[in-house]
Amino acid sequence: MKFKFLALVIFAACLVANAANILVNGNFESQPKWGLGIARDSGYTLFTGTDIPGWVVQSGHAVTVHKNTVYPVISGVYGVNMDGEGYNSHNANFYQDFASTNWQAYRFEFDWGTWQSTSCRLDVSITDVVTSSVLYQGNFAWSSGTRHEIATFVGTGNTLRLRVRENPESLVNDNGFIVDNFSVEIVPEPTTTLMFILACACFIFLHRK
Repeated sequence: MKFKFLALVIFAACLVANAANILVNGNFESQPKWGLGIARDSGYTLFTGTDIPGWVVQSGHAVTVHKNTVYPVISGVYGVNMDGEGYNSHNANFYQDFASTNWQAYRFEFDWGTWQSTSCRLDVSITDVVTSSVLYQGNFAWSSGTRHEIATFVGTGNTLRLRVRENPESLVNDNGFIVDNFSVEIVPEPTTTLMFILACACFIFLHRK
């Protein structure tokens, strides 16, 4: 019985591993350079380059990270304000590259919300860096409240790029959009899920005997 239980635990662990977030620091909670950016106060830091772990800020742009003690975030301690303080007459534009498996299904999720009204739009995309094929594209107009977006896409076997930006830009410190909790997870194949359900059922049946 112990060996059967161990096998079930190992199988479940494999499923959990498949469901893990592929992105690094998708919730922006890792901020080792907080307070060391190119601009700051007690509630925000403005970052460029690779100062946000897991992410790359597009050259010529900057990304504003809020702290919940002063400015609004969606969840947790930190979140991104997409205006980028209007740095260099631009708004936030940043990305993260991640590997994909050909024909593997993935689930993409993120949260976005609004603060002050603006005519610019939030633009989120996933593209193949080799072929430039667009696997996901979301362009959102300002709307009060918080939204949770969920989408699925299929991997190409190439490196994929998740890009988050304002497009069109306001070019100023507009305080329009806040984003958080970006996640890309492998979608288990139906047969794998079915096998797990059957394994659980068998374990319960044998355990009762």
